[in-house]
Amino acid sequence: MIIVKLRECKICLNNTLNPTISIGRNGLCRLCELYKNNFDGKLLKKELEFLKTFIGDSKNKKYDVMVGISGGKDSTAILYTVLKIGFTPLAFTFDLGYYPQHIFSRAAQVARKLGIDYVRIDIKKYIQKHDLVSYQKTAELYSKKITPSLKREFLRNYVQGKKYYSIKSKKSHAFVRVCILCRHTVVPSYYREAARRGIKLIVLGINEWTGLSQDKKSNRFIFSGIRKIKLFSDKPPLYIVHLPFLLQRRISDVNEILKTLGWKKPRGERLIETNANSCLLARASESKADKLLGFHPDSTRLSREVTVGFITKQQARKALAKVHNYRYSVRQVLQRAEIIK
Repeated sequence: MIIVKLRECKICLNNTLNPTISIGRNGLCRLCELYKNNFDGKLLKKELEFLKTFIGDSKNKKYDVMVGISGGKDSTAILYTVLKIGFTPLAFTFDLGYYPQHIFSRAAQVARKLGIDYVRIDIKKYIQKHDLVSYQKTAELYSKKITPSLKREFLRNYVQGKKYYSIKSKKSHAFVRVCILCRHTVVPSYYREAARRGIKLIVLGINEWTGLSQDKKSNRFIFSGIRKIKLFSDKPPLYIVHLPFLLQRRISDVNEILKTLGWKKPRGERLIETNANSCLLARASESKADKLLGFHPDSTRLSREVTVGFITKQQARKALAKVHNYRYSVRQVLQRAEIIK
């Protein structure tokens, strides 16, 4: 029998239990190595100056930016920061039918405290047909009994899921990483909802880069805090900003802002959580995915937060140690959301 030694990245939590992860001779995973060798602080400063050119630049007479919030630590701190920069924001929360209800009340409360208008937006109408099929396939996958063959199927689907990560993908797939399902609807919805309001900028409290690309001339990799998307030729482009990354925020910076605002953790929650804390679909899938994959389904996302320096490796490990269980299955969550029958 061949025994393969488990290897973990020296910087983040990515390890070789995940078949998409490789660790180099220097002890770093591919992303940490790229980030270490290519991060460009000067680029982020230029992007920040570009961001500020949108202040007051909008066809909308009332708002010049939309800010996505959940009322959690990251979005609360970013909404406050957007105000301080000089923007006039409209705060919003998307609703796909499977987010906890307290998300909306908490988000509205944060916006009200900061004197900002808030809107809850139902985006189920934007789910495309092939994604509806993906939801159904995902429910079927998670409804299967745990067996050795299902473990192999989960690992295979996890790897294949990366092929369909892009919002441009039109193929249906059973996603082990259910957050990809949300992404396929949420990102285009940013564009549609901003365009209908005459707004060209959306700011999010996401702590990692918006895009990773390679410059053809220099071959250097570019970690950007701003992403430009244009879905329709007759409408202007939308710029999506991950402001914590652009500002190179650390968790300690967020804590200082939260103290200023008097924000407190909800009872039973930790400051750093997996996606299952704020999404019932992620909560319903987390335990089974963790068992069958052999690693936490949110490990790569939290590892990216470690890579950029927002949180420590120890903080990420502690968050991943808490595996959520839920009384409803993936199928039941999607049925209650009226996405599948």
